[in-house]
Amino acid sequence: MSDRDINSPKRKPPATSWDNWIEESIRAAQERGDFDNLPGQGKPLPDWRNPHLPHDQQMAHDLIRNSGHTLPWVDDAREIDRRIEAARQQLLRNDAWYQERRQKARTKEIPAIEATWCKHRTRFEEDVAEINSLIDTYNLKAPSTQLHKFRLIPTEEYKRLNIDAPPSNLRDTVAR
Repeated sequence: MSDRDINSPKRKPPATSWDNWIEESIRAAQERGDFDNLPGQGKPLPDWRNPHLPHDQQMAHDLIRNSGHTLPWVDDAREIDRRIEAARQQLLRNDAWYQERRQKARTKEIPAIEATWCKHRTRFEEDVAEINSLIDTYNLKAPSTQLHKFRLIPTEEYKRLNIDAPPSNLRDTVAR
């Protein structure tokens, strides 16, 4: 008998029904111990089914998930969340820099520090505008309004991060 014969699956004999052949194959595998010590042994199988998805779409959903892919709008949502977090973290770092420099600054250094801080805030507000554009596009793709994301408002972001909102005329004053 060759290695090929040992390693290849047994073929169903023509006279045997599929049910009987499958049952016999499973029983033989159990006797050989093929099912012993499998990962998750004794635990229920996870239910990956999406209860909100229509039954006729479940197979397509399973194929996409099992292949390691996601729907485009899911990837977009993750990218938006990543960009929001990155913008917030950058603003917090810039605020820490500003607070430290402001405390140690001499009077003549304050205008340069304020100008740099204003540039950091402007960059944050530009990032927010880019993120809002991504959010608008995402909201058009998302299959339900329940999945929509809210646009960011810079003044609300400053509040969320406990950063004093700039005076409305600060940017104009520093830009001159």
